[in-house]
Amino acid sequence: MKTSKTKPVTGKPHGTPSRQWVARLTLALALASGLTTVTQAESVILHLKNGDRIAGEIVSEDTNHVVITTSWAKDLQIPTVEIERREASLKVLATDASLNQTNPLHIALTKTNTAVGPTSKHWKIEARAGADFLSGPKNQQIYYGRLNYAYALPYRSNPAHFFRNVLDYSVDYGLTQPADGSGGTKSILSANRMYASDKTDFDFGKGRWFVYDLAGVGYDEVRKIDLQYEIGPGLGYHFLMGPRVQLNGEVGANYQEQYRSDNTTTKNLYFRVGQDSSWKINPDLTFRERFEFLPRADSTDFRARAESTLSYSLWHNVSLHLSLLDLYDTKPAQSIANNDLQVHTSVGVTF
Repeated sequence: MKTSKTKPVTGKPHGTPSRQWVARLTLALALASGLTTVTQAESVILHLKNGDRIAGEIVSEDTNHVVITTSWAKDLQIPTVEIERREASLKVLATDASLNQTNPLHIALTKTNTAVGPTSKHWKIEARAGADFLSGPKNQQIYYGRLNYAYALPYRSNPAHFFRNVLDYSVDYGLTQPADGSGGTKSILSANRMYASDKTDFDFGKGRWFVYDLAGVGYDEVRKIDLQYEIGPGLGYHFLMGPRVQLNGEVGANYQEQYRSDNTTTKNLYFRVGQDSSWKINPDLTFRERFEFLPRADSTDFRARAESTLSYSLWHNVSLHLSLLDLYDTKPAQSIANNDLQVHTSVGVTF
């Protein structure tokens, strides 16, 4: 009786995928899952052409608009023409425990995201220069210069919050030449002043609060101030933080000393109430203003300062400025008016 021998099956069983195909399918699913996790919300910082920064997560975008959700606004639409560049945030990648530095997918996505734009520029410098000439019974010449350096660094833990420092320096010099009736003229000093200020502030907490410290020094020969300096801390709040309109309020203390050419000296502590705002009227026109009121702590005397500037973009980073500055002191030096109004026109360059 013959017995049949069963030969071993060397082929693949019908309907059972090979290990190679199983491995490929598993890898594809892992890559798809990783991509879905990373791209579900793109965290970015949008740098606008007017100098503003908006941090949040992009919801959607098309040719004309980018829709972003921030900590203070939902589905905010930003025109693409207003965006100078975008800075990607790797916050989503950092929170995914499945990715690590040795993962090729992590390395590739990190290189892609960090190459969205150039190195982030946290500072901005603006230099202005101007001259006003008036001809008539009194010929007046006033020369004006100003330098502003602003630095803003977003927190890594919350890109919507910033550390800021603003250094502002301005100088005026002017002469008036009245007719003396004999055909000759004599020059009278109408402006010779310098003022520099440095303000540092930083956001704290989860809301819109910030703390600041303000210091300033200068002189004004026409108002008989040989030397003046001030310093004082305070607390502020961001009332509006939109891409076109910003409004801040501040309260604090301010210590000031003035050494005057009339042989008087003032050393006083003031309370300080201030506010500043900016309004981007259109892509070329911007209005900025600030005001501070300083009542003296031990009397009814006070000092006040108000400034407003209308800026028009002429070409790229060159702009034309019209500024009004009003200073008021209830107790100025002898024979000096309480109010001092200054008008400046200048051309500015932003770096």
